[in-house]
Amino acid sequence: MFLSITPGYALGPVDGEIGVAWWANDFDADFSDSSIDAGSVFIYGEGWLGDKWGIRGAWYDSDLEGEALSNQTRANLEIRRKFFSPTDNNFLALGAGVENIDLENGGDAQGVRIGAEARFGIPGPLFLYGKYAWVPEFGDSRNFDDISATEIDLGMHITPFPFMSLRIGYLKYELDYENTDVGRSGRSDASGFYLGGGFHW
Repeated sequence: MFLSITPGYALGPVDGEIGVAWWANDFDADFSDSSIDAGSVFIYGEGWLGDKWGIRGAWYDSDLEGEALSNQTRANLEIRRKFFSPTDNNFLALGAGVENIDLENGGDAQGVRIGAEARFGIPGPLFLYGKYAWVPEFGDSRNFDDISATEIDLGMHITPFPFMSLRIGYLKYELDYENTDVGRSGRSDASGFYLGGGFHW
């Protein structure tokens, strides 16, 4: 979910990437009897205008076998700004945006998303990245209240050929919530490795 750009491949002042990945995550929830092998496809895109401002979005779709609070489909969009950027692949950026989750209980919820990314370039066509995002509060959705989320994404990005990118990483996404049907709080956790690729310019 990150940009893979070297200065020679950029088109003018705009750098960008779009790609698709497979996330082999395991899903656990406090109100579920077992762990689910919830493989997920996600699509990601990102663009930077000049040296400071960027936009990033992602869409995820998981098969969670009918769990009540499943975040089966979720999407997010962030506006981002680099605050420390000695090179294209060495920077610290902060962002804010919105996230939407569609739940298996038939409802959905939206919330403000706050994120941060650090990137460390290595000589050659490779960089490492780490990202953290927090949604402090989603809107209530039917029998679920006080929903919040955190996301951690750690990975490696490789550019094997001009305008092509590959990535491998580990993604963890947690939802905390209050289940009003049973009167207690709970947590769902989806975490696992992903592999994907795309095109950048």
